[in-house]
Amino acid sequence: MYPSSRTFLWMTLLGVTSGQTLVDLRTQGKNVDFSAAASTRPFKSGPALPLTCAVGEMFYKTDEPAGMNLYGCVSPNAWAPEAGGRSILAVNRTGPSALTIGAGCSVAFPCNIRFGNSVYSVVSSATTSITAGSGVAFIYVSASGAVTIGSNLTLNCSPNCSLQDGITSFPADCVPLYTWSATNGEWDVNGGADLRAFISAKPLHPGPGLTSTEIGGTTVLGIDPALIGIRTSVPPSSTAACATGSWAADASFIYFCVGPAAWRRVALGAW
Repeated sequence: MYPSSRTFLWMTLLGVTSGQTLVDLRTQGKNVDFSAAASTRPFKSGPALPLTCAVGEMFYKTDEPAGMNLYGCVSPNAWAPEAGGRSILAVNRTGPSALTIGAGCSVAFPCNIRFGNSVYSVVSSATTSITAGSGVAFIYVSASGAVTIGSNLTLNCSPNCSLQDGITSFPADCVPLYTWSATNGEWDVNGGADLRAFISAKPLHPGPGLTSTEIGGTTVLGIDPALIGIRTSVPPSSTAACATGSWAADASFIYFCVGPAAWRRVALGAW
């Protein structure tokens, strides 16, 4: 006896619902639209990049500043910040023992640092690896334009970077990037502190004997003549014009200006 059409339909539906539990969107989906979905999470996420990856994989790094979270696998087991996440001289933990500095720096997109009238370009990333120690690493650009890691840890660094032992704070003549803490020979997962500053200022306050003047956005430091006498040319006479406190000297005399247009001199003698 053959089953009725209603029974056959019920058995067919039962087989579909019980046997097909997975959907392959790559081959079975068509015009998939998630715009009305309550939630979508297309990427893996976490505070640390996976140690292994295949080209084309994406990862959302949750411990990065907003806008710098997205990473792509650019070669086997190698991650790089993607467009929208490229940040000048950012430091990222790319493994328990590795920090990558300036992953977005390249010849096409150099990371430039200015010290006075000198501009230095960083055109490749650097990796610093820790092998032992606990403490804090200070990562900065030195006044000579070198990416530098200063610490009391046991580190390696390559390429185009320098190590400096005995550093316990940022040097005065550097551009700070990050600090990163380590424990027992491994970089702490949440140990990074971003200390880069796109907007910054360095006020100058003259001390005793100095003056400061702002001229066209430039601070000009000078001597305060009320406290420090300025050397000038030898006066032609005792009534030559002068500023009180200024002085002059030649092979025979030292000259002092004791008031407006009033010079005094003392003869010099051999020892």
